[in-house]
This record gives sequence, C-alpha cells and structure tokens, in this order.
Amino acid sequence: MSDVILLVLSFLCAAVVWSWLNMQSLPASRSKSNAKFPCTDSSWPFLHQWRSLTSSKSILHDVYQKQLRDDQPYTLSGIFGDAVVLPPSMLPWLLAQPEHRLSARWAQLDALNTPLTFLRADIGVNPVHEPLVRRNLMAHLDGIAGLLHEEVALALDDLWAGNSEEAWREVNLDYTIRRVVARASNRIFVGLPLCRGNDYIENCISYSTRVSSCGLLISSLPRCLKGTLGVVFTAPIRLAYSRCSNHLLPVFKALLGGEAPASPHLFSSWLVENSAKLSEDSPERTPDYLSRRIMALNFAAIHTSTLTTINLLLDIFSSQSAPASPQSSVPSPSPSQDAAAATEAVVRLLRDEALTSRARWATNNRDGKVRDEVWSRARLNQMPRLDSALRESMRLWGLVPKALSRKVMPMPQGQGQGVLLPDGRGHLPPGTVVCLSGWGLHHDEALYTRPFEFVWDRFVGGGSSSESAGGEEGEAKPETEARAAAETDRQFAAWGIGKHACPGRFFAVDLIKIIAGKVLADYEVKLGKQRPENIWIECNVAPPPSATLLVRRRKDPV
Repeated sequence: MSDVILLVLSFLCAAVVWSWLNMQSLPASRSKSNAKFPCTDSSWPFLHQWRSLTSSKSILHDVYQKQLRDDQPYTLSGIFGDAVVLPPSMLPWLLAQPEHRLSARWAQLDALNTPLTFLRADIGVNPVHEPLVRRNLMAHLDGIAGLLHEEVALALDDLWAGNSEEAWREVNLDYTIRRVVARASNRIFVGLPLCRGNDYIENCISYSTRVSSCGLLISSLPRCLKGTLGVVFTAPIRLAYSRCSNHLLPVFKALLGGEAPASPHLFSSWLVENSAKLSEDSPERTPDYLSRRIMALNFAAIHTSTLTTINLLLDIFSSQSAPASPQSSVPSPSPSQDAAAATEAVVRLLRDEALTSRARWATNNRDGKVRDEVWSRARLNQMPRLDSALRESMRLWGLVPKALSRKVMPMPQGQGQGVLLPDGRGHLPPGTVVCLSGWGLHHDEALYTRPFEFVWDRFVGGGSSSESAGGEEGEAKPETEARAAAETDRQFAAWGIGKHACPGRFFAVDLIKIIAGKVLADYEVKLGKQRPENIWIECNVAPPPSATLLVRRRKDPV
C-alpha cells in the first residue's frame, strides 16, 4: 500500500512541477488574458490539463450548452495546449477576421508542431503544394476518379479477399483501410509502380502516424523544452522519411532531368512543373524538397481519410438502435424489430444505390457481367444516399471537435497588439488560440434532431445533392434539404468554413465514397454489434484501432 501511496504522490508532484513549468513558459500577457474568462473546468488549476485527457467530450458539450445561455467565452486548458472557446454567436465575427490577425494556418501548424515534425520548417510554413491542390487537383478530379477506383479495387481484393472468395475473414479496419487509402492516394501522388511498392507504402503510413503522435507529444512539453526535446522526438519521423526518400528521390531526379515523361494526372509532375517557375537556386527545385512535399501530402491524405472511412463503415455496418429519420424511405422499426433488422435495411438501400450507379455507368458483356465502368465526378455526385451517410458520420464523429482554431498573430509596432473581441468583451494578446466547440455545434438539438444518433439519410432531403464552389461558406440550409459531403456551412464545421476550409476535401470525399461504394457492391459484411465508442485523447478523437469487420467477397456482385 505504501508503494501505491508513494506512486500517487510522485505523480501529483510531477503534475504540479509540469504545470508550473508550462505556465512559466507562457507569455505573461497571455496568462492575464485567459484569467479574464472563466475556465471550462472547475477543478483545481493544475488538474485542468490532466482531466482534459479523458473528459474533453463532456467538457466541450457542457461549455457549448453554457454558452447558449450566457454567450460567454471560456478558457479551455489542456496538456496539448490551451485555447479560448468562443460562443457560437461569435462565429460570423471569427470568419470575418483577416489571416494576418487571426491565423488559421498558424493554429494548424502549432497544433502538431509541423515546423518541427515536417523536418523542414518551409514545408509547413510555406505550403507550395497547397495552391496545386486547389488548382490542379480540383481541375483533374474527373480524370483521376477511374485511377482511384482501380487502385481501391485491387487493394481491397489484396487485403480483404486474398485468394479465396468462399471464406469469411475478420479484417482489422485500421490496418487495412489505412493501406487502401495510402495506395489510392499515391496512385495520384506518384503513380505506378511506386504506389504498390510495399516498402514505400508502409513507410508512408509510418511517416503520417508518427507526425501525428510526435506532434502531440511535443505539444505536451513546456515551451522551454520544445526546441531541445523536439529534435529527439522527431527521430522516428526522420527515419520514416529517409526510407521513403530512397524511393522518391529517383522519381524526382528522373522528372527533373527529363528522363521520365510528365503525366497530366500525377501530383509529382505538377510539383516539378511548378518548381520550374521558381529561381534556379530555389530549394523547391531539388529532389529532396519535392519529396518532402509529397510526404506532406501523404500526411494530410492518409491520416484523416483513413479515420473518416473507418467511422463511416462502422456506422453503416454496426447495429443501430435508432429508428430512421422522419423523411427516410426506411420504415421505422416496430418494437418487435431488433436493431440488426433496421441496419440491414439501411445497408440494402445504400447497396442498391451503389449497384444502380454501376449499372448506369457500365458497359456489359453478352453474359451481362460488367466489362468496364466509367468513373467520373458526375457519377460520384449521383450517389446522394452515400453522400448523406458520409456527411452524417462526419457530423457525429468529427475528427476535430475544437473547430475553426485561430491563433492571434503579432502586429508591427504601432498597429496595436492582440485582438479585441466583439462588444469589447475581452482582449486576446498575441499567441492566444481561439476556437469554437465543434462537438457542441454538431450535437446541438436546435440544429439537428436526435443529434447523438447516426441518422444516415439526414441530408438526403427532397432535392438533389450539390456542392459549394471553391470552398465558399454557405448559409446553413434546413437539414431536410440535400447536402453534399464536401459542402460547408455554418452548422457543419468538419472541413472548416469559408476560405480556410480544407482544400483537399473534394478529393477526400471522392476517395471515401469510392471505397464505401466498392465495399457495399462487392463484399458481404456481417453486421457487428453495437458500434464501438470512439477514443478520445484530449480534443483528438478517432475510431478504436482494434475495430474489425467480418467480410467475404461476393461471387457475383451484380
């Protein structure tokens, strides 16, 4: 017993020292500013950060409910960083602030310490690849849909079906979907044959997961130790990049030297073409920097698309206890019907849509079997049921429950420092991070009926799905109107809102819909029991890594 008491006392002493060091590393002006706002947690100050590790979901929900009543900013303390949570009434004001005062980019860079974890600060601070995502990738979405589908189909067959179509297989979703996403994404990033190289793909996955985990670990350090220990913590990332660069450097050397032809559908070619516009001494014209740009894309694509796809598959194929929505074409289950029957009805409707899409966009042999399929944006946009299910899954399990994070930026001398909140309700000095409770917004009963249930057809509505152009923020529509999964509005912050909305979300949605559509059309899936709860590590939420499905490839999918 004495050993247990000693361990507890040691832990509490370490927590006190850690909290003191962390507070000493903060600018004094920031501490004073945060003191003006009540804390989201009423526990002892040095315990705020530790409680946030396991209770962030309830904290974010409770603070949102308080803000609906008192319209008050609150201070949210956490091991991975503090933030001021603004009330939902300040959303229009937040979106209107210029980047040089409230920076979305620097809030994102600081969240995972990407100037450190990307190994070269310029890769994150000067994102040369982002305009290519907005311009080139968007322009070629129609042409790459078929390439994505081909790679998804092959990867799923390798990882799920194997050599047998007869036996049921229990597959780990995190392991298999992460590799499907990595292969399909790299089919567009670097093309064949590299996207199917096992060593390259495995190290791309290692790189993306290590950037996330090491970035969070560095965020937990006191500011005075980040520079020193950050170098140590990034060692696993350096190893993964080194192994990936063994494959990427020859690719870019060949492209830069004209030994390999450029491709209109490969991001690697777009990077090289863009680098030719820069000065000859620019590091962006070197194979090393071009390789690092590809790895930054891998991090953005693999991590988020994997988790979002797993959430969607768990939501579709796990037994649902909730009835369908009022506008649903699935009849509400009677008390005698169990949850599995309701889920089977949902799966059947989603599979019918996938098969109808295949029939509409396929040419057949004389025996009626599919010979070829046309994959295009038009085809993907004609799947409103799957669009709705994906959007609903993202609403229910958003990966970033702290939404629309912004960092207060320093201003030149004489222009005033910090930001004054609307109506003079508080002053935020440089370095302060502000956000909204995205979890509260997405589970607001005034905005969404049955907000904690997976209502798969919530966004089908009576109209046709449409997507907003160029990431413009739209006015929120009633939930009975059709909403595409990539569309943003002030009630749906999963992608961000406005000009800072994720530029790669259209590519991500296309990829996720292709994966889900392929699973629905070509695989039998035994329904799971109640959906497993997602894991929270402070304000980071993800499906459980141990989640599995029982699958079997259909002998005759059509």
